[in-house]
Amino acid sequence: MKVSFKITKKDLPRLIVALVLAGLGIAFSVSAFYDAIIWFVFLFALTFITVTIDSEATGKKKVVRIIYEFIYPLFASFFSVYFMQMVNLAHHSSLLGERWLYNQMYHEETFRWLNESLIVFAVYFFLRMLQAPRRIAAAITPAPFLLLGTANFFVYTFRGHELIYNDIFSWQTAASVASNYTFPILEPVMYVLVPYVLYIICCMRIKEDKPAVKNFIIRIAVFAALCAVFMGSFVVMIRAWSKVNKAQDWSDKGSRFNGYLMNFAITVVTSYAEKPEGYSPENLDAMIKETGIDVSDPGSASDDSSNIIVIMNESYTDVIPYMPLIGLKEDPTPYWHSLKENTLHGKVTTSVYGGNTPNSEFEFLTGITCGYLPMGSIPYLQYVNKDTYTLPWALKNMGYSTLAMHPYYANGWKRPTVYPMLGFDRYMSMDDLTYTEKDMQRDNYMTDSQAYKNLMMQLDAKPKGQKSFTFLVTVQNHGGYTENFTNFTPKPYVKKLATGMDTQVNTFLTCLNQSDKALEELITYLKTKDEKYTLLIYGDHQPNITSFPNNFGIGKNTSWVTPYIIWTNYDMDPELVAKYENDKVGVTSVNYLALDVMKAAGIKYPGYFQVIDSIRSEVPQINTSGYYSVSQKKFLPVDDVSDPKDEKAIKLYRYIQYNTAIDKKDNEFRRSVYSVVKSNG
Repeated sequence: MKVSFKITKKDLPRLIVALVLAGLGIAFSVSAFYDAIIWFVFLFALTFITVTIDSEATGKKKVVRIIYEFIYPLFASFFSVYFMQMVNLAHHSSLLGERWLYNQMYHEETFRWLNESLIVFAVYFFLRMLQAPRRIAAAITPAPFLLLGTANFFVYTFRGHELIYNDIFSWQTAASVASNYTFPILEPVMYVLVPYVLYIICCMRIKEDKPAVKNFIIRIAVFAALCAVFMGSFVVMIRAWSKVNKAQDWSDKGSRFNGYLMNFAITVVTSYAEKPEGYSPENLDAMIKETGIDVSDPGSASDDSSNIIVIMNESYTDVIPYMPLIGLKEDPTPYWHSLKENTLHGKVTTSVYGGNTPNSEFEFLTGITCGYLPMGSIPYLQYVNKDTYTLPWALKNMGYSTLAMHPYYANGWKRPTVYPMLGFDRYMSMDDLTYTEKDMQRDNYMTDSQAYKNLMMQLDAKPKGQKSFTFLVTVQNHGGYTENFTNFTPKPYVKKLATGMDTQVNTFLTCLNQSDKALEELITYLKTKDEKYTLLIYGDHQPNITSFPNNFGIGKNTSWVTPYIIWTNYDMDPELVAKYENDKVGVTSVNYLALDVMKAAGIKYPGYFQVIDSIRSEVPQINTSGYYSVSQKKFLPVDDVSDPKDEKAIKLYRYIQYNTAIDKKDNEFRRSVYSVVKSNG
């Protein structure tokens, strides 16, 4: 192998291009990470070098050629991982003042790069197995990793936390709302495209790149074996690594704590739910028997039971706690806070933040928490593939009609497929609703006011005496707050925020104010109805707005918490009122809300929800972050279960969760509960 620095006139165009690219990269790296400058200088220097491989080498020189098969993928791995991290962490406030990226990448795990290199080597030898020359294999190897890093950059910009494996299943929904966001292009170009072009130029300086082994079959076999060894080693390693390193799904913690490549790999491993310790269908049946509850009890609704409306309001948040922090002097939701008569106010923890709305739907409808499901999983996409017992099925069995409404595109989160399995008679999307152009704000988000008008039309059209359950998921307050739209003028609630997010915050607050006015319209309408109505409205998650300080701790004053109200157009159930007045926890969770709705509506719980209620008596709040222990009188991390009462209740809950969402085996619990589904299906 020969290394030469000879430069001719024909090399000048290449070197000029490399100089411009390196200059641009260095200029932009000055405000980011200093080691990126070293990378750009190094890559530029390599463009001067021509490596000529001696194709006719024999003996020891031929062995030396084989050694270089491992140098190229090692170079590719360092390059790939660095710039994958670069595009994801440059200019993040969480790294304010940190000017050396390698310090952040490996400050706790110095040799993590060995693990990362395994998968890069596997890609390189896969390409070699396909008979790509060394320089082509080396040039292509970083591509999938840089594309993944770029995708993560856009997802983080879009929703405030990073791309994980299960997000791939929701790409259609993400694509449908992405048009309402503004995405920066400069970072991907400067921190991915520019260095990658320089890197490719370097790879193309390898000359006379002929195979060291002429036999075609031997080459394929050797490279296939090497690919399998490195891929297998990576799988074994990541399984072991995931036991002691938890996947990070919030903010940019995945890149900061695990390294983005490793974090994404962990989410692949953990996307497949593990069976709870000691679980079997028979053990679940035994635990249900211990409760003394007859889960085949279908529950009941009397003639005096009310109609039920549940509104899951997109990104609805109580901003009162943030008012001093952002200089907000006017409450954007005065009507909500003014409601007192026949109204219960509460706080509810969700299992998502800034996105993944269907998880809040799933928790409410099924009574099952997303805690203990794999991080980032979307039950609608992964687990709801058969009839699943829910509140709609229970009410349907009691004679209620069941309607789901969502004033947006029909196919998001597989709702047309999922909703019938959850017990809904009908599903109405944007295509089925009435609206005009002025009702669609910020591109295609229908106002709450118009969504509620469509709801009212459905209530007016239902047969007299027919009890109904209506589940409406709104979109007015959906993310995408930074753009200025011709059909939407935000009210200047705040000015000169330190974050510079005045437009973002004012857009959101204006949307909240419109939601508040729409709620007044709806309740004014319901007050005129002769039939009884129970209304629940709650926020599915808080919005991803950096001006609102994020706190994902366990408890009732965190970014997991949204407000809710239960309102009736008749005298509220006194037992339920007393329960709220004596509540010492101060927060519940979405998976328990259906219990209070049924109580307010005068419905006797079905056996399944009686079991959920018994669990709630010990664990009155639980989400992906943590739970509240009645016996210990404190909030605890979701994996910190040591008290015997907590352990028993959560074990039963996890068994029900696994049996309902994951397990395919039949058992007495399933047969008893699903007899309702079967009789109506």
